[in-house]
Amino acid sequence: MRKTVMALLFCTTLFGLGESTETLEANFIQTIVDDKNATITYEGMMLAKRPNMALWHYSKPVDKSVYIKNNTITIIEPELEQAIVKRLNNTVDILAILASARKESKGHYTAFYHEKEYHIKMNDKRIESIHYKDAFDNRVTITFKDQSINQKIADVRFTANIPDDFDVIRD
Repeated sequence: MRKTVMALLFCTTLFGLGESTETLEANFIQTIVDDKNATITYEGMMLAKRPNMALWHYSKPVDKSVYIKNNTITIIEPELEQAIVKRLNNTVDILAILASARKESKGHYTAFYHEKEYHIKMNDKRIESIHYKDAFDNRVTITFKDQSINQKIADVRFTANIPDDFDVIRD
């Protein structure tokens, strides 16, 4: 779970690659490869809205929703009938990442932020994919499809509704 959260925190705030982007909706495929080349692939859809709101809904291989709003993350796992609610100590600053991004070649950028290197592939002013190593030295790739930028998204979509019969773990 921690690997997934690290990836989400990065992408949640990176969606604005350009200061004029206020919202993003996209389908995604997230692939995490560890040092033994074991791979896990997640699929789903995500919503993001400035300043600090995101929803990542995973549909494969398991159903899971991750809500990020301000400095709180809520993970709802229906198969486990549980929700995890955590306060985030820090978030990734999109403007700092973008300020450090350097164009390497057409459509390819590299950014350094908090001693991490991020490779961003753009296509027609849209984020095509992001590649980086997470805190566990796993190789993470997130590919975005079917993007919709700057469409109205109601704030209520970023509010987690935890079923009454779910166990709630607060950290």
